[in-house]
Amino acid sequence: MLPRLFFLIYWLSTFVFGFLVPAFLGGTLTLRRWYIKNVHRLFVYCDNIISERKHLLGLDDKEKDETENVHSPPVKRRHLPSYVEDDSNDAFVPSFGFCDIAPLVMNGISSIRDDQVTNRFYSQEKDLWNMLTRTSIHPVFMSHRLNIIWFLSLVWRWGWLLPMRILVFMAAMFWLLIATSILLILPRNVAWYDKCYEWMMCLVFRLITHSFSAVINFHNPENKAKNGGICVANHTSPLDAVILHYDNCYSMIGQRHGGLLGFVQKVLDLTAAHVWFERGESKDRQRVIDRLQNHCIGKNHPVLIFPEGTCINNTSVMLFKKGSFEIDTTIYPVAIKYDTLYTEAFWNSSEQSIVRYLFMMLTSWALVVNVWYLPPMKKGPNEDAITFANRVKGLIANKGGLVDLQWDGMIKRKKLSEKIRQSLMDLERQQFLESSVLPRNISHGNLSTLSNGNFRKEVPG
Repeated sequence: MLPRLFFLIYWLSTFVFGFLVPAFLGGTLTLRRWYIKNVHRLFVYCDNIISERKHLLGLDDKEKDETENVHSPPVKRRHLPSYVEDDSNDAFVPSFGFCDIAPLVMNGISSIRDDQVTNRFYSQEKDLWNMLTRTSIHPVFMSHRLNIIWFLSLVWRWGWLLPMRILVFMAAMFWLLIATSILLILPRNVAWYDKCYEWMMCLVFRLITHSFSAVINFHNPENKAKNGGICVANHTSPLDAVILHYDNCYSMIGQRHGGLLGFVQKVLDLTAAHVWFERGESKDRQRVIDRLQNHCIGKNHPVLIFPEGTCINNTSVMLFKKGSFEIDTTIYPVAIKYDTLYTEAFWNSSEQSIVRYLFMMLTSWALVVNVWYLPPMKKGPNEDAITFANRVKGLIANKGGLVDLQWDGMIKRKKLSEKIRQSLMDLERQQFLESSVLPRNISHGNLSTLSNGNFRKEVPG
């Protein structure tokens, strides 16, 4: 009886003082940073074990050769087409065989595989094995030590962290209902209502971040969004809004959802002027623009918008919709970058429900993220909304170390039109030409000459 009572007291004290109290105080635990540091040491230790084992099995030499082949310039290779075998001889009569097309086909397939657009809609690969996902396509037995560490990590994340995190997440949802009830009772015309609202709502989102063992590094907080402004950020998951609410209150504009996320949206709607819309409704679009304009004029809480309109895997920033940049107000850009070593924060809504995604996050190691508040920006006197949106997007991509793409992220939800298909084909063709094996004495411009069979080079008489 006593051991059970002691375990219950220890477990509850850890839950209260390790999760709830820090959330109410609004501070970041030093213990959590210490935890992240030791988890990283564990990853490095496991990677050393894997490297030693690969060296013994001779697998590291193969990977080294593959890496050199990927990053090396397109010099003369073993299976070059016969008509380009000797580019130093001015008097050669090339021949053409069926096997000569193999390297060209290989480069073409590689260009399609390395498409820089569609692969942004899937989780990115990890450099180190984080004991959550497999990073090798040829799994082999490495070490008994590695198996033991993996099993202990499984017990730690599922047996200890998961129950604690579920309790904290439930406490956050319970506090959301309590805070909403209190705010509905309080009169809104009192001077301290806004302060009370900000404290209660920020506490809700702090509890949610604590349920994921989040370590959030805020940079340049003096550039946080002010009332009457619009905060725009790159979009990776619904947790983007949770993270930004950690130390500031926003009125959100976004797509209406169902299920758990839809329930949270309805509860938040009771105490603040949030705007939720359906993508396919043209009336909703005009309503959102009108509400956004009136909201900014009233000097209310800053509006939080993700102009990409969909989740990207945190490797790039795609096309920003121009609607929020047409409003005559101050834009506050924010760059969000997750550390994928500890978890995969990207939400693929077409394959994962929000409950499955949250469960995946609750069983991960931690949520480590950097947030950069960038200097406020305003549209120039002769600048249109599209140019202004691209300027803001480029600044966010540059600060977050992301790739700046001009493609619309909504292409993952729609059937591609003929114009978009043709653009993708042109892009892949350009990548193929840039990475092809053609030598110096055959330029990409005379491919048509080669395709017509004019292989014989004129020899001066």
